[in-house]
Order: sequence, then C-alpha cells, then structure tokens
Amino acid sequence: MSWSRAGAIALCGLTLSLLCTCCTEHPGLVAYRQGNYAAALREFRAGNDPTGDFGIGMMHYKGEGVTRDPQQAAVWFRRAAELGHAGAQYNLALLYLNGEGVARDHREAARWFRLAADQDHAKAQLNLGLMFAQGDGVAKDLQQALRWFRLAARLGNAKAQVHLGTMYSRGEGVTRDRTEAANWFRVAAAQGSADAQIYLGVMYLRGAGVQKDREQANAWFRKAAALGSTRAKQYLEQNEKEPD
Repeated sequence: MSWSRAGAIALCGLTLSLLCTCCTEHPGLVAYRQGNYAAALREFRAGNDPTGDFGIGMMHYKGEGVTRDPQQAAVWFRRAAELGHAGAQYNLALLYLNGEGVARDHREAARWFRLAADQDHAKAQLNLGLMFAQGDGVAKDLQQALRWFRLAARLGNAKAQVHLGTMYSRGEGVTRDRTEAANWFRVAAAQGSADAQIYLGVMYLRGAGVQKDREQANAWFRKAAALGSTRAKQYLEQNEKEPD
C-alpha cells in the first residue's frame, strides 16, 4: 500500500474546528451558517480571538464573502495557530505542504502538524505519521510513524487505522503481528474503508491473522466492491473461478 496524505483544507472546516474551541458558538459561526458572510466576517474580526482569526482564514481560503486569497488565508491561519488553535495549525501545515499561499516547506509543515497533533488533532497525527514513514520534512522513523498512526487510529481515523494495520502486517517499525493487523483493518472496514475491507478480505482468503474463510473474504470484497473498488471486483471474479 502506498503512503498517501489525508485530504484538503476543507476537511478541517469551520463547523467542526470552531465548535471545538469554545463552549458556546461563536457569533461569526452563526452568521456563517446562515450564509451571511458579511456579518460572519464582521463578527470574526470583532472577536479578535483565535477562533475568529481561523474563521477569517477559512473564508479567505474558500473565497466566501471575500476574494479567494490563499496568502491572506495563511496570514490569518498563522495568527490563530500561534495562539494555539489546532485547526489553524493543521491548515497552515497543509499550506506549507502544498506551497499554497506560502513557499513550499515540508519541514515547516511537519512543525505545524506536530503542534496540532500534540493537541489530539487526528488528521494532523495521520499526516505527521506519513511524513515520518516517508522521511518527508523529518528524518525517516518508522517507530515515530507507528506512534502517530496509533494515536490517530485510537481517535477513530480510518486512514490511520489502515496504515497501522499495514505496519503490523509487514512488521514495519514493530514486530509483525497479523492478528493485530486484522484487528485494525476490521475497525477501519467497519467505518467503510474500502482499502481495509480489501486487506481484511485478503487475510481471510489466505488465513493470515484470522482463520481462513473464503465466504468471509468474499463478504468483505463485496462491501468494497459496492464502494466502487475495482480490485475488490477482481478478487470476487477470481474466487468464483477457483475451486474451494
């Protein structure tokens, strides 16, 4: 399996991140949800707080109520990030990773991912794990990759669960344990991860980490196929041709 980073800035959007920063809803968020971007921008600016700064950054990034401007988004994300806003730290890291609104700098991306990851931001933990796995912006360290994948996996991140299962399956950064691999694939598969469903199906097909069971294998392949996986469809076709 290839190492691939989690989605785009939109995945760390206004609703989730802002609600996590305070006990009551920010008035800027209320206006934003109503589609009143002018009022949202005014309230975010009036707040003079990391939540408002993050909101302004998102609006500049998405071009809502203002002209889309990743450079301005980076300015506002940085303001919020320096005040400890985990969502802003994550978004700023993505900008550095992609060279959007700022000069591409993977070391700086890793630094901001780390700050967000230390605040239990699951997607930041996932991306930091990927950077350690690849030696991208940090020295390659599979044990560190395993650590961050595990933390994100325990927070319910399905992609991290798949990567963690893969590391256990291959014995990368940890003693090979296919039973543990199957356990993590199962958790991710239950969340609708087609990759995890295929890996779990293969394990049932081969009897690796689980008791060999072609029907169970096909059941997981069917779930992945229903999600549009061509690989799963190929496994199903192959199984139909082979004798038990």
